[in-house]
Amino acid sequence: MHDVAELQTITTYNGWSNRETWVVNLWLTNEPYAYDVLQHIIKAFDTVGEQAEELERRIRQDDNALSDEASMWSDLLSTSLGRVNWYEIVENNQE
Repeated sequence: MHDVAELQTITTYNGWSNRETWVVNLWLTNEPYAYDVLQHIIKAFDTVGEQAEELERRIRQDDNALSDEASMWSDLLSTSLGRVNWYEIVENNQE
């Protein structure tokens, strides 16, 4: 049986809500073009909700080479992106 502190450790990753969120944030903030896109979205939309929705749309559709393919890989990618906390990424990258 796990206590609450153990469950918190199990479900978070490097201070982020999960590994998928951490990975997406890592790539968005370590690649100059991706960081520029992230900052443009944050500046172009008024609310965190709008910013998070646009960021998710952009990553899932515009920047996803597998978005039009039906395959095990596209299903795995879609599942992983579904776990990303887009709000957390936006909130942590406000300048």
